[in-house]
Amino acid sequence: MSQTRPGEFEGRIAVGKDWREIVAWVGDLPPMPHVASRAISMVENPETTAAELTEVLQSDTALAARVLKIANSAMFSRQREITTLNQAIMIIGFKALKGIIVAATLRQINKSFGNLEKMIWENSMCTAMCASVVAKKLRRRYVEEIFLLGLLHSLGQIVLLANTATQKDYLRIMNMIRDEQIDYVTAEQEVLGFAHPLIGALVAKKWNFSPETCQVILHYKDPLDSTKPDNELEEKTGVVCLADLISHAAGVGNPEGYPSDLAEISKVATWVGFDPKNAQSDLEAIINETQEQFSREKHVYE
Repeated sequence: MSQTRPGEFEGRIAVGKDWREIVAWVGDLPPMPHVASRAISMVENPETTAAELTEVLQSDTALAARVLKIANSAMFSRQREITTLNQAIMIIGFKALKGIIVAATLRQINKSFGNLEKMIWENSMCTAMCASVVAKKLRRRYVEEIFLLGLLHSLGQIVLLANTATQKDYLRIMNMIRDEQIDYVTAEQEVLGFAHPLIGALVAKKWNFSPETCQVILHYKDPLDSTKPDNELEEKTGVVCLADLISHAAGVGNPEGYPSDLAEISKVATWVGFDPKNAQSDLEAIINETQEQFSREKHVYE
C-alpha cells in the first residue's frame, strides 16, 4: 500500500485518524454488483445495442424489476407505461438509463431497510430529481448527467449504513443532529473523524466512476470561496449542493432537528447562475415543485 496520503484526504480527517485505515476499509468493501457494473460499461459503449443491454439486465431479476419501476416514474417516462426493459431502453435512452441502473443498485446495497436507510435513500432520489429541475431551469446541457451526480452525492452515507460497525456510529450522528441542529457532514466529522463526501468519493473511485463524478461527490459540501464557478465541473458541484439543500428545505430525508438554511440556498443559487432579483421566487417554486413531485413519486423509490 502506498505510504503517500492521497489528496482527497487533505483537510478531511480528524487529527489522530489514520487515513490508511479508511483506505483499507473502503478496499474491503464489495465491488459494485457484477450485472450493474457490466450494464453501466455497456451503456458507455456506443456500439451496444438495446437487445444486448436487455439481456444483461434480465440476468438479475431484482435489479431489472427496480429499473422498470424507476423508469416508470414521471421523471423518465413519456406519457405511457413502460412494460419491458427493451421499451425502457428505447424510450429513455442510454444516458438517463445509466442513472436508473445506479439508482436501482444503490437501493439494493442496504440489506436492512429501516427508517434511517429510507431517509437517506429518499434524500438521494430527491436530490437527483431536484438537480435535474435546477439544470433545466438554468438551461444547462447536463440535465441527464446531473441526475446521476445528484443521486451519488450521498453514496458515502449509503455505504456507512450498509456496514455494521459504522451503522452503530450513525445512531450517535442522528442524536447529535437532533440535539445540536447541525447537518450530516458536521455531525459525521465529529463522531467518525471524517464525513460521507470522502467515503462516497473513495467508493465511486473503487467502482470506476469518472474522476469528475468523484470530484463532485467529494466537494459538494465544501464552502464557496469565489463569486461564481470557474468551470463547468464547479458549477455542477454547486448544482448538486443546491439540490441537496432544497431537498432538505422541502423536508425530504430530514431527521429531527436537521437545519434548513434559506440564506445558504439563496447564496448557492446565485453562485450557480440564478438571477439574484428572481432567485427567491424561483427557489420557492422549486421547493414547492420538489415537495409535490416527491410525494407523487414516493412509491416508486420504496
